[in-house]
Amino acid sequence: MTYQALYRVYRPRTFQDMVGQDVITQTLQNAIEANQTGHAYLFSGPRGTGKTSAAKIFAREINGIEANVDDSQIPDIVEIDAASNNGVDEIRNIRDSANYAPIKAPYKVYIIDEAHMLSTGAFNALLKTLEEPPANVKFILATTEPQKMPATILSRTQRFEFKRISDQTIQNQLAKILDQQKVAYDLEGLRLIATAAEGGMRDALSILDQVIAYQPQRVTVETARTVTGTVAVNQLIDYLQAIGHRETPIALELLSAIIADGKDAYRFLADLMGLLRDIMLSNVVPDLVRSTTSIQQLQELAQLFSLNKLQTMMLAIDDMQKQIAQSLQTDVYLEMLTVKLVLLQNKNQDNRQELRKSVAPSKARENGSVATNDNDIVVKKSESIIESQTTPVDSPISEPSQATSISAMVTSEATSSVSTPVTPSSQSVTYTGQSAVFAVLARAQRKMLTTIQQAWSQLKDTLPVQIQALLQTANPVAASSEGVVLAFEYPALLEQALHDGNFQSEVQAIFQQNNFPIKLVLISQDQWTRDRGDYVAKLKLGQEPHDHFDQLEPLQINTDEHENATEVIKNDKQTPDIVEAAQHLFGEDLVKVVSHPRKGSS
Repeated sequence: MTYQALYRVYRPRTFQDMVGQDVITQTLQNAIEANQTGHAYLFSGPRGTGKTSAAKIFAREINGIEANVDDSQIPDIVEIDAASNNGVDEIRNIRDSANYAPIKAPYKVYIIDEAHMLSTGAFNALLKTLEEPPANVKFILATTEPQKMPATILSRTQRFEFKRISDQTIQNQLAKILDQQKVAYDLEGLRLIATAAEGGMRDALSILDQVIAYQPQRVTVETARTVTGTVAVNQLIDYLQAIGHRETPIALELLSAIIADGKDAYRFLADLMGLLRDIMLSNVVPDLVRSTTSIQQLQELAQLFSLNKLQTMMLAIDDMQKQIAQSLQTDVYLEMLTVKLVLLQNKNQDNRQELRKSVAPSKARENGSVATNDNDIVVKKSESIIESQTTPVDSPISEPSQATSISAMVTSEATSSVSTPVTPSSQSVTYTGQSAVFAVLARAQRKMLTTIQQAWSQLKDTLPVQIQALLQTANPVAASSEGVVLAFEYPALLEQALHDGNFQSEVQAIFQQNNFPIKLVLISQDQWTRDRGDYVAKLKLGQEPHDHFDQLEPLQINTDEHENATEVIKNDKQTPDIVEAAQHLFGEDLVKVVSHPRKGSS
C-alpha cells in the first residue's frame, strides 16, 4: 500500500478530531444542531490550523454524510483551489452551476481555498451570488491573508478566526499519534517539534514524519534537534554569557561552532529570541517561561542584562531576521549581529539616546566624542564606526528597521536646548540648479530617500530653533549616495538658506553624523517639479543625463559680508512693516532680517 504522510493520515474527519479550535468547532456544531447555519462563511488564520479541514467537516455535517465516506464520492461538496483557479471564468462556472439543485445531498457546498488569490474580476463575479445564493447552496471561503479580501466580500460572510495551536496541545497530539504508530518518544523531543511548528499542526506532523524517517526506532531530543535545526540550550546560554561579559572572540568562536554544526540561521535567531524572552520574564512572571532551563539559571543570566538591554537586543535580533531572509551569506550577518550585541553591553549604552542631546557636530567629528549638557559621558568613536559597519546604509535592512535605528540616534528633547554653533566648512558642499538635481537623480536610491524621510522630523528636532524655522517647509525629495535634494515651499526661505553658511553647515553636520550624504541641493518646490519632469522627458528620449557633482561649482558664501549686511539692517531705525508683522507672529528671536546679496535691499 502506498505510504501516506502523517498529516494526511491523521487529518480530522469530525469536529471531535480537531484540536486547538474549541470555540469555533463548538459554535459550528451548535449552529448545525439548531438548524441556523449561514449561507457564507470565511475561515481565516495561519497555515496548518485546520481551516480547510473544518470546512470539509462542516460540509459533511450539514449534509448528514458519514465521516468514512471518501471525498471523491460526494459530488455536492465542491472544493476549488483559488490559487490556480482565480479567473472570472471559473467563478462564472460556479455561479451558473449554483442554480442547479444538489444531486444527492440537501445542500451544495462550495469550498474556495486560498480565496484571497481570486482576481478582482472574480470577486466581482462572485459578489451577488455570495450575497443571495439559492436556498440550498452554501459557500465556505478559506484564507491565510484575510486583509487581502475585499470588504464587500467580508461583510457578506460569517467570519471565524483560527488561532495558532499551543505548543502543549501540539505535543499532546503528537504523543497520541506516536502511541497509535507504536513509536517510542521523548517528551522533550516532542516539545522541540511543537516549538518548531510555530502553531501549525500540519507543520508539526510534517516535521514528525522527517524525524521518524531519520530514526524510526525512537523520537529523541537529538534527532528532533538535528531535523529542526534547533540549537542546544547550553550552547545558547554559553553564547549569551560571552556577550554579557563582552567577550567578543569567545562569542564569535561559539557562533562559528554552531554554524559549523549545520544549524539553520533563522532557527538560531528564533531560539535566541525565545531564550532572551524567558530571561526577561524569569524575574517578572516565571510561570510564562517556556524554556526547559531552570528559573534559577535564567535569573542568573538576567543579572548580566538590564531590561533595556534585553529589549534592545531583541529588537536587533528581529531586524537581523528580516535581513537574513534576503541574503545568502547568513553566517556573515550572524557575526555582525554578535559584534553588535557585544557593543550593546557597553555600560553607557542605556544612556545612548541622551548622548545625542545638544550635540556639537563639528567638535564630535574632531575628537570622536559626543557629550550631553547634563552628563559628562563619552561615546568612543570606534564604537560608532563598528556600529555603522554592522548596519550599513546599503545593506538589505528593511526600511522600518532603518528608521528605528536612526530614531534612536537623534534626540527628542533638542527643542529645549540649542546646539553649539557650527563653523561653516571652508569647502562648501551646497548646490542649486537643475544640473545638481540631475546629479542626484542619475544615481538616486529609493531606500536612501525613504530612510531620510522617515527620520526627517527627528533630524530637524536636533537643530537650533533658527535652523528649524528655515526647514519647516523644506522636505527631502530625492537622494543618492552622494547628495540630497531639499525642496522649499517658499522661495523666500530658500533664498535665506542659500546664503546662510551656518544653516548649511548645521544640516550637513547632522547628515554626516547619521551616515547620510552631505552634499545638499537646495531648490524650490516648483523648480523641483520642473526639473523632475525635464529629467523624465530626457530619459524617454534616450538622453540620460550624466551630470556629476565633480563637474559642478558649489555655492560660495561670503560670511563676513553676510554678517555685516545683517548688522546694518539691525541698526536701521526704520523697521519695514512686513518685518514687524513677522516679528509679531513668530517672535523676534525667530525672525532674522538679512540683506539680499545681489540686490542690496532687505
